[in-house]
Amino acid sequence: MKMGFRIALVIWTILMLTLSSMPDFKAPEGFPKYSDKVVHFFEYGIWATLFLLMLKQEDRINKLLGAFIAVLVCGSALGVMDEIHQSFISGRSMDKYDFLADVIGMSFAIIIFLIFYKKPRYYIPERK
Repeated sequence: MKMGFRIALVIWTILMLTLSSMPDFKAPEGFPKYSDKVVHFFEYGIWATLFLLMLKQEDRINKLLGAFIAVLVCGSALGVMDEIHQSFISGRSMDKYDFLADVIGMSFAIIIFLIFYKKPRYYIPERK
């Protein structure tokens, strides 16, 4: 069984949740005011890409729309749970704009995936 992207997805998710559990985690001084939104965008964009690559690697993409909905539903659930979780961490807070950046990042990853996704093409020789 192919599990490379599944393992990468699990590791990435653990890394995301570990970093969001760090109390008083702030961007270094001198960074723009909303740079954390950019981090959320890329964090969840990478997560969505790994999820889609996992589905493709395991031949689970029967319909693209279903795969995209699965990514958005699972990723949004993860984002909401992460924001709720952060509300209990010292120095962290729940922010609806972080969640919005998560969803936009996943949506962007889906669009990029759609552009580069190619269904396998089979050679069918012509009859003579």
